[in-house]
Amino acid sequence: MDKTLWLNLNAVLGSLVVTIGLWMLLGTLALPLGVVIALGVAGLLAWKCPSIGHVWIVTTLILGIESLAWPVIQMVDLQKLGPEPPLEDLQRIFTAVMFGLFSGVFWMTFAYGIYKRTKGEPPLPESTNQPATGKKRKKSKRKQ
Repeated sequence: MDKTLWLNLNAVLGSLVVTIGLWMLLGTLALPLGVVIALGVAGLLAWKCPSIGHVWIVTTLILGIESLAWPVIQMVDLQKLGPEPPLEDLQRIFTAVMFGLFSGVFWMTFAYGIYKRTKGEPPLPESTNQPATGKKRKKSKRKQ
């Protein structure tokens, strides 16, 4: 199959991951806004990323940032309850901080691992009609 088709497919999948992560982060996300975000992220990933590895580097990095933002949003919501929130809300914050930090560090480390692995990977060729190898075969001289 064509490499650009695979790149575009992975860009769409990566944008879905980012959009679902944002939906989970905010709790509610209007459907038209979610579709616009998914299409925008897919377009940016397909346009700016030269390879499939780069698509997933950006996707997992954004997912890590979303995971780190989750405890912050929970703490901002907790401030609305006043100076002494209930114990259940404090437990919710503790869980958000622990899992948010763990998953944020995990996804950012995963993005760094993909980056290190794809560091020497060449970008996709512009045209797929070029021959796979540039070497010419040498003709062997055979005696008969």
